[in-house]
Amino acid sequence: MRVKVEVNMMDATKLTKIETIECQRRGVPDDVFVCCASFEDRCLGSLRLFSDSYRFRQGYLIMYDHPSQKRQRNLEEMKRMLDPRGRYEMLESSHDSPVPSIARLAEKIASLNLDAENSKLSVDITTLTKRHLLLLLRTIDDLGLWQALRLFYTEPKDYVTDLYVPMSLGIKGIAAVPGFSSAQLLNKPILLAIFLGYEGDRAMALFQNLDPNETILIVPRPTYHAEWEGRTEEMNRSLISLLGEEYIEYAHSRSPLEVAFALDTLFKKKYHLADWNCLISPLGTKPQAVGLYLFWRAHRGEFSIIYAQPLLHNERYYSTGVGTTWQLGLRD
Repeated sequence: MRVKVEVNMMDATKLTKIETIECQRRGVPDDVFVCCASFEDRCLGSLRLFSDSYRFRQGYLIMYDHPSQKRQRNLEEMKRMLDPRGRYEMLESSHDSPVPSIARLAEKIASLNLDAENSKLSVDITTLTKRHLLLLLRTIDDLGLWQALRLFYTEPKDYVTDLYVPMSLGIKGIAAVPGFSSAQLLNKPILLAIFLGYEGDRAMALFQNLDPNETILIVPRPTYHAEWEGRTEEMNRSLISLLGEEYIEYAHSRSPLEVAFALDTLFKKKYHLADWNCLISPLGTKPQAVGLYLFWRAHRGEFSIIYAQPLLHNERYYSTGVGTTWQLGLRD
């Protein structure tokens, strides 16, 4: 018997629409601010919401190594907005292998001698890759600064989607995200859960390469905008048709806490993690990846988070514009 998971509608204050970004403590600069330059214009979203009084002690501006004229243009604007806010430095990162840059960032933050009770960190996750995001969240957690953290995320106005022109091209490799791999017995059946997004070919490649015994397809609902309803299903029609719509589950598109709750409910009612070699892939929204981290945080070692690395992102068929900025709830 199939159990349908309903999204738990938690306190709306756990997801806050941001009009202005202030220091977390009135009149006291945030200790750390982190953001990432991108060819997507929404990397500018949170910076444009800085109040006149917003300041930070130490900032880090992450930039990936793939050349992009769009990213360079946005980078220059980001520098102009960061300059009056505090001291910051550029951190170059390999798009294909963010581990070294995360290690450097961890060393730099550790050298600030922060503590969760007296320190404040603000991170804009908008255009970090999901693998980089997961590594960053774990780094902050391992430094004992989780309670000091707040996350900002800016939606796009829209995505340029085309059923026949993919947002990313090819698959370079499929592997567990470093630090998120579980040691499971090989005789356990494989359960693959995929947070679906707009990259249907990428999801299909995951399924075909891993050949799981059971599959869960997680669709965002509600979507960012009502007119986007059904778009994820359409972009993944081949995989859904292959498996059947009965394998679809739903999780909130922008609330990490509700995503974590939906996963917890799913794996308690229908699947028991101890019975499976469970693999979960975050191909959906960035807030869903944060929700997956919250679930992993409560179930360390019980499943693996896997990443299907594309050969190339198609800049022409990606997000457009700068939409709403949210502060994402991380704690009940």
